[in-house]
Amino acid sequence: MSARAGLAALCVAASLGGCGGSGEDETTTTAPTATPPPHETVDKLPKLPQSWHPYVQRRGGFAVGLPRGWTAKANGDNALVRSYDHLVAISIVPNRSAAAQEVSLPDFANRAAEALPGLRGDLRRVQARAYRHRYDGAEVRARATAAGGIDQRLEVIALRRDSIVTVTAVIAANAIPAARASRRLARHVVGTLSTRPPRRAGGG
Repeated sequence: MSARAGLAALCVAASLGGCGGSGEDETTTTAPTATPPPHETVDKLPKLPQSWHPYVQRRGGFAVGLPRGWTAKANGDNALVRSYDHLVAISIVPNRSAAAQEVSLPDFANRAAEALPGLRGDLRRVQARAYRHRYDGAEVRARATAAGGIDQRLEVIALRRDSIVTVTAVIAANAIPAARASRRLARHVVGTLSTRPPRRAGGG
């Protein structure tokens, strides 16, 4: 398996894996809360560098800025971003379920890292720590080997806006030195992430 295919497979699988899904509590009955959750509004992207362009995932309700030559593809509510050199990929997964918002961000990031599929051998990771962003954030850094035998540097970042939405961004980078520049750019991409009300198919 090529480095390009290995990164894509890992990130697509991560986007499908989920964490704290909304279906867990469907069979239980809960009393109504005293106050409704905050109303989600459009949070605009920060000012982007001149060569960057915006990408909006309307169904998932989020947006990021992308460097020149980088691409993004929607997959349901999620998105997969690829660097121009195909050495780095970012899987972005929003979760607006009540269950997800009740999990602390460090726990959320740790669980997402542990649930990453497409890896073999031990997942060597560093405990969750704070991540600097406009939203509350936590990240886990890890090293592992993808199923195709590609050594990976992984950054699992959990971001939460106003108890409304928790977004997981998984940066998967080839461990070779040539990927370092794109890996740094990937962190800047995640740094631009903003959320907005999702637009469902056929809806407004």
